[in-house]
Amino acid sequence: MTHPAPCLTELADDIESHGNMLALLTDVHVAELSPRGRIGLIQLSSELMREYTDIEVRFKRYRASLTPSC
Repeated sequence: MTHPAPCLTELADDIESHGNMLALLTDVHVAELSPRGRIGLIQLSSELMREYTDIEVRFKRYRASLTPSC
């Protein structure tokens, strides 16, 4: 089953957005979070990883849709 190649601009936007969220995670100090804040941080991290995996799959589809040049 073939999949249409994703839009490269959309992939780039998603990667940039996730980079911004990952930068936020590196700046968060867990010691300053409430217990609910810590749970939220774990949930956010888990969701970001799930979404990043989706981006990787779409990027692999994009690469597979290209004609090999080397």
